Amino acid sequence: MSVLIFFAYAVIFCFLITRISFFKKSGLNNYWLIGLFLIKIAAGCVYGWFYSLPANIQTSDTWRYFNASTKETDLLLSHPVTFIKDLFLYSYTSTGNLFVAHNSYWNNLKDNLLIKILAVINVFSFKHYYADVIFCNFFFFIGCIAFYRLLKEKISANKFILIAFVFCIPSFLFWCSGVHKDGFVFMAIALCIFYFNEWITAKRISFTAILIFIFCVLILFALRNFVLLLLLPGLITWYLCYHYPQKKILLITCIYGFAIFIFFISGFISGSINFPAYIVNKQIEFKALGGKSQLMLPELKPEFISFIQFVPYAIDTAFLRPHITETANTLYLPAIAENILLYALIIFSAINAYRKRRQNIFTEPAKAFIIFCFVFAISNLLMMGYTVTLTGAIVRYRSFILPFIIAPLSAFISVEKKPATPGHSTKN
Repeated sequence: MSVLIFFAYAVIFCFLITRISFFKKSGLNNYWLIGLFLIKIAAGCVYGWFYSLPANIQTSDTWRYFNASTKETDLLLSHPVTFIKDLFLYSYTSTGNLFVAHNSYWNNLKDNLLIKILAVINVFSFKHYYADVIFCNFFFFIGCIAFYRLLKEKISANKFILIAFVFCIPSFLFWCSGVHKDGFVFMAIALCIFYFNEWITAKRISFTAILIFIFCVLILFALRNFVLLLLLPGLITWYLCYHYPQKKILLITCIYGFAIFIFFISGFISGSINFPAYIVNKQIEFKALGGKSQLMLPELKPEFISFIQFVPYAIDTAFLRPHITETANTLYLPAIAENILLYALIIFSAINAYRKRRQNIFTEPAKAFIIFCFVFAISNLLMMGYTVTLTGAIVRYRSFILPFIIAPLSAFISVEKKPATPGHSTKN
């Protein structure tokens, strides 16, 4: 029965993505849309199978969320009002701090929201995990298509390379296709920037687009609030670089210099928003998890000098782990191979960028968007480098960021058409 449900929904959603205009406007034909969607479904199924193995299921969040969601589905069907109210209730004396991991409604919200989403999906999937994979990947695929449409508008690149860099980065494909938070986070970011681009280029945006943007902001706030905080300066940078292209370096320096200043003086403004202390506490929480992939890192203190001294360790953790010498754990081999290929690609792109420095490869609006991609990605990676102390965890946490670094580089692999005109914009 579960197999029939799985294939029935696979056919239904494959049909839908060939009929919904948002997907059709990507310029990808039906074969590409269905093929890429099925690849994501397959990756999500591999993800679920891998974490169902006896060696992994005890620490598997995806199956924990699914099992909890089946009970929530029963609650939804019998007491729908209680099902909704339950998301806004907490058992603590207060809601707790927004950024801490213990005794906090806000920290638990990310798990609770995902379980509620799965509970609703279970009504249609009849509580079959692998059918849930199809439903989730339909939403995840929306994010991929939105990002692909943006890049297709902004840069001139070989179609196959662009598709590979948006949809098929191995770690992104694996981690952001599983029944977990990562795919929803990427979807929310991609839709936010898709509709933000509509606003700054077309100077108009529909009421539906505003609702989707707000909804995605709320999703980010619930699932990864620090990503939302880092998205804001990125969007401001994009907006100002779009309108003042001759002052890009000055704008980037001022915006992120001001953000760093606010970060370090936040504790003096209010003890409840001491960002350096939050980062230190988050790192301590990761260290407390233990695990075989725990990194030996120096103590980080909520002080400016300590954060500066920790920069090399943060860069090493976020950008270079796992090292090529960490082959003792065979599970790291795919990540090591991916790192080698990605940095070879970055070096190759940098060489090509230098060679073509006198060519007008990008329009000014495209440059503003690419600047956003890089500053947003780098700021997120540095945040992860300061907080995550597990090699295995960093591979997963940075997966949703990789397309923002890698996909724009497709412009330096090959150029097949003229850059998009400044006035052109995506449309839903």
